[in-house]
Amino acid sequence: MFLHNFFKRSFKAFILGQVLLSFAAFSAQSTQCSLGKAYKVAVFQAGSYTDFQKVFRQTTLALQRNGFINGELIDRNFLLDKNNSFQEMAQKTQGGCIEFVEDGFYDGYWDHDKAKELADTLKNRIKSSSDISMVWALGTVAGQMLTDSSLNVPVLVMTPTDPESSGIIGPGEFSNKKNIHVQKEMNRYESELRLFYNTFKFKNLGVIIDDNPINQPGQAVPIIRKLSQELKFNLIECKGPVVGDNHAKTQSAFSTCALNLAANDAVDAVYIPMGNGASPDNFYYQIKPLIDRKLPIFSQTGENEVQMGALMALSNADLQASGEFEARVIERIVKGEKPEMISQYYYAPLNLCLNLETARLIDFKPSFDLLIGVDLVFDRIKK
Repeated sequence: MFLHNFFKRSFKAFILGQVLLSFAAFSAQSTQCSLGKAYKVAVFQAGSYTDFQKVFRQTTLALQRNGFINGELIDRNFLLDKNNSFQEMAQKTQGGCIEFVEDGFYDGYWDHDKAKELADTLKNRIKSSSDISMVWALGTVAGQMLTDSSLNVPVLVMTPTDPESSGIIGPGEFSNKKNIHVQKEMNRYESELRLFYNTFKFKNLGVIIDDNPINQPGQAVPIIRKLSQELKFNLIECKGPVVGDNHAKTQSAFSTCALNLAANDAVDAVYIPMGNGASPDNFYYQIKPLIDRKLPIFSQTGENEVQMGALMALSNADLQASGEFEARVIERIVKGEKPEMISQYYYAPLNLCLNLETARLIDFKPSFDLLIGVDLVFDRIKK
């Protein structure tokens, strides 16, 4: 009888202990994310680019403001890939619905083989352990490498340039791949190139593009080539290593292309896609040969390059709206929605920028209709 009562009491104590442990675990989870399921995030980029830093910062800020990430708001000058910024932020933002894995930042430094190896390492890590439950892939190349439904975790591709032509995702508003969500900025690059063409009716458009085909979708090169056929203008492509982590090399290649296009008498306008070759300090002097040739220059990057001498651009300077879009997607996933059931269409609030000093230097007199549509005017070139 004694043994019977002893085992009976022991069994009750064991059951009570298990209940308390389960309740404690549930309470901890609830405290961690009262809004839904908590996710541990890894971030992948094929290389550093200013737009990746901006969209990461704006996404994180929006999630912090809305209570999905703990900790103080990150600084407006926060750079994702500077020194140990990511690791320090991961340490300071634990305990919320979205946590960053301290060793979960992967950077390929624009070395394709290295980036591919890191992408494979990250995918193997996700499949073999449970410490990563969401991935943010920054840019077109990162999206190409990581849109793998077999990972069984949400993968968000942020700020890609041309996700359909580059093979990241299929056409349509919703993802055709399980667990994958890709931001689709609707008609951005096609619209700006049509605007440029309708303004100048150029016959031979000079374009500075990267010599690695893998990086060209990120510069909207497939869209540029498609429109050149539709609108029947010729493309004069100058190719060089203008995307990369070696800034001295990329800037030298960019400057060489600017000189070559300026020396080509057939070129009657220039379109500058995104890349690392445009110097943030000496951009005007890089493009001065083109201005001296009185060539109109359209910047795909936007406002900053117009301020430094490009004639015009459509700009979404701080990418706040892009980050807020991504934050809303993440919040819906936290609350239980599947990534492939959330709209991928993003309509950026773009501003038309114009540099009047550049216009004077190239003898361009903007039409009244164009001036009415301009949102941001620079009176002089920042040199």
